[in-house]
Amino acid sequence: MMDFWRRTIWFIAILLSLLWLGLAGWVIRQSFPALSPQVLGPAAASPSPGEKGDWAPLFHIPGVEFKFYRVEAHDTYAALALKFGLRESSLRSLNQANDGSNPAPQSSLLIPSKDGIFHVMGPGQDLSDVARAYGVPLKSILEANPEAGGLEGRRGQVLYLPGAPYLAKDDVHWLALKSLADERGFLKPTTGRFADGFGPRVNPISGKKEFHPGLDLAPGWRARVVAAQSGEVIFAGIQAGYGRLIILDHGGGLTSRYGHLDQILVKVHQRVLKGDLIGRVGMTGMATGPHLHFEVRLNNQPQNPLIYLTQ
Repeated sequence: MMDFWRRTIWFIAILLSLLWLGLAGWVIRQSFPALSPQVLGPAAASPSPGEKGDWAPLFHIPGVEFKFYRVEAHDTYAALALKFGLRESSLRSLNQANDGSNPAPQSSLLIPSKDGIFHVMGPGQDLSDVARAYGVPLKSILEANPEAGGLEGRRGQVLYLPGAPYLAKDDVHWLALKSLADERGFLKPTTGRFADGFGPRVNPISGKKEFHPGLDLAPGWRARVVAAQSGEVIFAGIQAGYGRLIILDHGGGLTSRYGHLDQILVKVHQRVLKGDLIGRVGMTGMATGPHLHFEVRLNNQPQNPLIYLTQ
C-alpha cells in the first residue's frame, strides 16, 4: 500500500513540474516574441536569449532606444522608414540589410528611436577597424558608445557611428570589414615603419605631384616579405617602375602587389598561404632606398591598404 501512494505522489510531482515548465515557456514566448538570431543577421547570430544572461550591453547606446518589430506582408524598408519617421539607411544599417533586399514577412527587425548609421560588430573586427572603414574618429565612436567595452568591443554589439556614411555591400570599405569577419584580413607584409602613404604625394625622384597607389614600408635591406593574404601568384618578375614585383590574386577581383624586391622566392601559378615568405626587400625599379611598395587592388583599382590590414 505504501508503494502505491509513493508512486502516486511521485507521478503527481512530475506532472506538476512539467506543467510549470510549460507555463514558464509560454510566458517567455509571449513576453519576448521577437528575440531571434535573425534580428542581428549572420554577424551576430551566435548570441541567443539568455546566453551568458545578458543581452543589454549589446544594445546600450546613450540617447537611443531600440524596439523589435514583426514584419508584415508587403513591408519594405522604404515603407517602414516612412512609418517610423526614419531614414531608410538607419534601418538598413542597423539590420545589416545593405544588399538592397527587403525584410521577409514574420521576421523581426530592430527599430531605433532616432536616425543614424549603426554597425553590428562581427567576428574579427574591433573598433579601430570600424573607425577606419567608416572614416569616423575612433574617439567619436568611443564617446558615442561608452559601453563598448574597450577597443575590442563585443560580437553582436550595436554601435552608433556619428557622422558616418552608409556603406552598401559593394563598397570597398564594407568589403574590407566583411573580410575581417570572414577571417580574411590582410597581414602587414613586412616589418618596419610606414615610409610613405596612399594618395597624392610629391614623387621623390621626379619631384612632381602624383598619386601614390600603395604603401611604402622600410624595414631594411633584404627583410622578409610575406604574403598578406592567401592566394595565387599571377606575376613574378620585373615590371617598369616596380622593379622586381610579385602580384597575388586573392579571388573576387582582389589582388596585392609587392614591389622593389631584391629577391623573388615564388613562381607564377604557385599557391601561397597568408604569412608565407615570398621575397626580400630591395630597391629595384624606381626607388631611392630599400623599401617594399605594397598595393591592394579591387578590380585593378588601387585601394587604401590600411583598410585591409588587420595589424
